[in-house]
Amino acid sequence: MAPRKNEEVSASFHYLIRVKKSGDEEVEIPFTTGDFTALFTKMQSQKPFDLFLERDIERLRSHKEAPLENLELVNQRTITGTFKASYYGHGYDNSEKGRISADSVNLRPFHFVLYLAESGRIYVGSQYLGLFGGYRILRDTIKGMMPESAGVRSMSYRLGASYYKNAEPKEIRVNVANKSTSIAGRSQLGGKMMIALTRTSKEDPLVDRVKRGVIPFFGKGQREIKHAVAGLMNQSDLIELDDDDVLDCTVLADMNGKSTTIYMFDNGIRATRFKLDVSVDDDGHPSNADTCNEILNALNDHVISVIANG
Repeated sequence: MAPRKNEEVSASFHYLIRVKKSGDEEVEIPFTTGDFTALFTKMQSQKPFDLFLERDIERLRSHKEAPLENLELVNQRTITGTFKASYYGHGYDNSEKGRISADSVNLRPFHFVLYLAESGRIYVGSQYLGLFGGYRILRDTIKGMMPESAGVRSMSYRLGASYYKNAEPKEIRVNVANKSTSIAGRSQLGGKMMIALTRTSKEDPLVDRVKRGVIPFFGKGQREIKHAVAGLMNQSDLIELDDDDVLDCTVLADMNGKSTTIYMFDNGIRATRFKLDVSVDDDGHPSNADTCNEILNALNDHVISVIANG
């Protein structure tokens, strides 16, 4: 099977700072290239996981440490690699293996980049695949390898609505709760469902409605976003929604000559995610090299440059 594009491959960005107490205040202590190299050495010396040993399975269940692979110190400021996030706790049926028990631990690979900025902060780009990802366990793994882990803080990188001022919406996708009913009242919509509205042309009124009525609420509270999205959907004559019926919203748009995905609800609870233009293999995963390269491009284009320009 030939490699294929997957719009669900994305990355989030966070940064680590080191602080120390100075009187009643905390003072940020920049990481040095020496600290960064020492961290890489520590990552390389991670004790391997043996999936046939119960103590190592418990290490994975604790969600405090993830197996690290494909580690490379690209230069004195850049580390790339792969971490495996663990999932367990519910059983399911598999067409090849049969019943997978709730006690079994399943590992999914995700790629990452660590970048030591001139400011002395360590930026972490963590790959997602659809809803799956694991920045928290990657963060805890990295912090656990630092000698002053108690003084290390993790911050999420979030964009504001102004970043998307040039976005031209192509489609809006809204996940809706099951209590919503059709405006004509003919039937009850059972279960959670996704409704997609797609523009028919650049002059379609939907473009302006999304651009003016939804995107400006990116970065605001979920209550405001839900109200804006419900208001837009209620103009469609397709469905009648209350604010609380809106569970999630994603806008697909063209921006500066590239396709971008705006995760409206991500900004309020976690870092902004950026779509990565990569192919996936037969197992549905992107390669380490392509993914890390795209993460570095996104870091340069959307994070470091934004910070540098205020």
